[in-house]
Amino acid sequence: MEMTNGGGLFAKALVLAMATVTVNGCTWVKLKPTAADIVVAREEHVQNCKRVGQTTVRTTDMVAGVPRGAGTVSEELERLARNAAVEADADTVVAADKPWWGEQRFNMYRCRP
Repeated sequence: MEMTNGGGLFAKALVLAMATVTVNGCTWVKLKPTAADIVVAREEHVQNCKRVGQTTVRTTDMVAGVPRGAGTVSEELERLARNAAVEADADTVVAADKPWWGEQRFNMYRCRP
């Protein structure tokens, strides 16, 4: 059986599709063990908390020109914010804006005594 150029195009498309699935489901940011108790909350839940700072976190939103999944990127941004909260002696983070090109700001709070 002779392989035509169409077979090569199919193989390339298959590799690209597999790479896209891999990139969308892959997360590289690990949560520090000390950040496991940091809560991700909404603004209305921190009214009685003390604001201790703000952090801007960044992660990769594209790999080899392929956009990563929005859920994966958001999850990594939250993990990065929780990791940063440990350094600020905060126990809660609240998104200050929406993710944009792999970047997001979070306010950090101390809510527990």
